[in-house]
Amino acid sequence: MAGPLSGYRILDLSRAIAGPYGAMILGDLGAEVIKIEPPGGELSRLFPGPSHEGESFYYLAFNRNKKAITLDLGTDTGREAFYDLVAISDVVWDNFRYGVMERLGADYQTISKINPKIISCSISGYGTTGPYVNRPSVDVVVQGIAGTLSTTGEPGGRPLKPGFPAADILGGLFGVIAVIAALAQRERTGEGKRIDVELLGSMMSAMAYEFSYYLCSGIVPGPMGSGHLALLPYGVYKCKEGYITLGPTWPRLAKVIGADWMIDDPRFIKGAERLKHREEFNQAIEEHLAKAPAEDWLELFHVEDIIAGPIHTIEKTVADPQVKARNMILNLPHPLGGEVKLVGNPIKMEGIKENEYSAPPTQGQHNDEILKGLLNYSDEKLAKLRDEEKKHAQKLLARLEKTSMDAALRILQKESQREAEQQGD
Repeated sequence: MAGPLSGYRILDLSRAIAGPYGAMILGDLGAEVIKIEPPGGELSRLFPGPSHEGESFYYLAFNRNKKAITLDLGTDTGREAFYDLVAISDVVWDNFRYGVMERLGADYQTISKINPKIISCSISGYGTTGPYVNRPSVDVVVQGIAGTLSTTGEPGGRPLKPGFPAADILGGLFGVIAVIAALAQRERTGEGKRIDVELLGSMMSAMAYEFSYYLCSGIVPGPMGSGHLALLPYGVYKCKEGYITLGPTWPRLAKVIGADWMIDDPRFIKGAERLKHREEFNQAIEEHLAKAPAEDWLELFHVEDIIAGPIHTIEKTVADPQVKARNMILNLPHPLGGEVKLVGNPIKMEGIKENEYSAPPTQGQHNDEILKGLLNYSDEKLAKLRDEEKKHAQKLLARLEKTSMDAALRILQKESQREAEQQGD
């Protein structure tokens, strides 16, 4: 596909959100992204909820513009195929927990011996250093540690998560930035690189002004609803009917809503004073907004160039004329039939052809194209690879059954011991 990253090949071992999202953006920008899944498929394919032809909405959201193959890196032939791809690729991309890539034999130390120019980008909850390095993580846990949840919600309410997986999305984007930078440096030096991106640091970086506020003042920011630490007016305001959002267009806003008296009120003249009297200020604004419904105010505000907007549902956002004008909802032909609708890429750049975007691939859709076409594997070699996969899967299943049986026996032994102790009493 055309684009500024055309000619670069990315091996995407990631799953869920952070990794797949970032790899998708690289694909949008023109890179050839080969999604490598285990024979059972990437876990997000199995998530419950809406689907298109059996493909989960969750998987569909983060996996367009990729080619999909299945490889079992737990087998010798699977690793061999992976290493053959490493030799002719530019980036290995993953979001496994710390230590998993080493166990798979896919870590930078190993793959750089195969291809010294390879770039390895690993996205994880806490990176590769520090006391939390071996902890499991998910988006909401990282946001809790990053301080995000403590600053989200209404004052006095319980901590809240933003309405989207912010840490995962940001981790994916920081990974994209790092990979593009590493590719640019490699053009000059010819050297590969290992990239370590953590979700915790990504979240903190995005909260730079909250942390700066604390580091400069010693005051710990708390939840402010939709408000702003340093700007007023700012946030969600109630009207006679419905709500609107307002930005800091002051004092012009006062004149437009008929609150001229606020302009000369000593509590509201300067920004610092408005912040000290935040509650009184917002209450006064809402008293004036209560004279008309949100729709009427927005019509007037747009004429008067006041920073303001509606509060859409997802449905209304999809139908918004601005969204349509920017082609932010894509209709992509799906390999199983019909069209799948996806959110587009906000980057509009000459050379990026959105009409060439491809729908998220089905599991193993490009096995022949990559393994037979790109690697020139024979039918016999492919048969051996798949045979080893089946044998490995049978071993894993037997091990799981034994583990389950052992666990059940331990539970029964404990129950028997407890009953014996009770009878003894």
